[in-house]
Amino acid sequence: MESIRGFFKNAMNYVSHMTASQVMMLLGIGGGTIVGAIFVVGWLNSVTYSRLYSDLDESEAGEVITWLNDNKIQYNLTGGGRTIEVPSGDVYKTRIALASEGLPRSGTVGYSIFDENNLGMTDFLQNLNFRRALEGELTRTIMQLNEVQAARVHIVMPKERLFKQDQKQSTASVVLKLKGNRSLSAHQINGITHLVASSVEGLEPSSIAIVDYDGNLLTSGTETDQLAGLTSSQLDVRKKVEDYLQSKAQSMLDEVLGAGKSVVRVTSDLDFQQVEKTSEMFDANSPSVRSEERTKTSLATSDKPSEASESTQDDNSETVITNYELNKTVEHLINAVGTVDRLSVAVLVDGVYSEVEGEDGAEMIYQPRSQEELDRLASIVKNSVGFDPQRNDQIEMVNIAFDRQNLEDDRRLLDTMYQQEFYWEMGKKIGLALLLLFVFFYVKKKSSKLFAALGRLVPATVPRPQQQMPSATSIMTEEPLEPVVPEKRQAKLIDKMQETAREEPEEIAKVIKTMMVE
Repeated sequence: MESIRGFFKNAMNYVSHMTASQVMMLLGIGGGTIVGAIFVVGWLNSVTYSRLYSDLDESEAGEVITWLNDNKIQYNLTGGGRTIEVPSGDVYKTRIALASEGLPRSGTVGYSIFDENNLGMTDFLQNLNFRRALEGELTRTIMQLNEVQAARVHIVMPKERLFKQDQKQSTASVVLKLKGNRSLSAHQINGITHLVASSVEGLEPSSIAIVDYDGNLLTSGTETDQLAGLTSSQLDVRKKVEDYLQSKAQSMLDEVLGAGKSVVRVTSDLDFQQVEKTSEMFDANSPSVRSEERTKTSLATSDKPSEASESTQDDNSETVITNYELNKTVEHLINAVGTVDRLSVAVLVDGVYSEVEGEDGAEMIYQPRSQEELDRLASIVKNSVGFDPQRNDQIEMVNIAFDRQNLEDDRRLLDTMYQQEFYWEMGKKIGLALLLLFVFFYVKKKSSKLFAALGRLVPATVPRPQQQMPSATSIMTEEPLEPVVPEKRQAKLIDKMQETAREEPEEIAKVIKTMMVE
């Protein structure tokens, strides 16, 4: 107890003799240590929560929370009490434990509903469970999209009818809740539509309706949407064809003229009509025998001029009927979709610049290119894009001076900005380095004084003088011992300072003057 009181007394005495900068530094070190310790302890004790279940009914959420409380598992409630979060490391373990208890009882179900063997289930309940399982699986799949926060799928599957004309088609509706201000693109909506249509037997995309939580109809699956999608695809194909041809021609001109010396633009007219044509061609010059019919007739006659003589005569005839048919060729042609009907190519070519010495210095003088050179360049472009005169393709090549004043101004501005940014970054780095050096030396100087002063708070232990053991001879003679007096020696530094003061008093005076100024 006395040692503690002595420590605090020495500390208070030391603090009272400290300067203001030393006191501030001591407080800063102490406060920083306390704040750092609090931060580390809070970071070690922090818990990251992850979603366990979402979109639960109130009764169902109550059952889950009761189970979590009974098992002493921490949780958070979000989403108006319908979303339950637990520590990230306990998510899967908690789900398995809840599933073994049959929780949650409702919510999104899937094909796991058939894991329970229910004896005596009727066909109606079996079909109902199949539809619920299919809706649940589709809901889970749709909720995998990053933009979708929640989803509900409703499927109507009519009963099978005896006659086909009495059979009704299946229908479906999808309700989506999007995250924040996000929206679905047309491709994503089409993907959801075809996903649902492909999962239900007899369901057509035109029989699927998708709406959001605000009641906005995202798609109705009508033929108009399919036509719109087809038009979008046509535009994409056309753009790809034009970009491909432009890149081919531009790359060749850049190799010949240099980068930035030419501009190529291509416009293509594509035929997206799908035509099926069947034709029959007859050849009248080479008929073929289709059928032939031959009929032979034989007639016998007799002449009796007298009883003594008798003669017989046969009459034979043949009839031939031949049917001819002309040769014909039947062709069934289907035209390709997206063929090029016509190309229009526009090319701008910069001229040649030569440096000429003028009164104000060197100047760049523009000179147009010759027609022969332009014709050669036009031939290169034609070969690169597949120019076909039979399609009435057109190409226009113009030699014109490019306006590069804005480009030069932009380059100078960028160079200036780059230099300013470079110098600014260098200045910040140098300033930061100097600041760090100053702080380092300042802290080093103050900390050395601080630690030296803190060392004086602890009372120094006084070494006990070693008692010299009397020798046997002195005991026998009983002669008194002379006390040992230590030799007083001055420190080497003091000796050096005294010697310097005697030899160079002016230097010592300068040092003392400098210390007084500081």
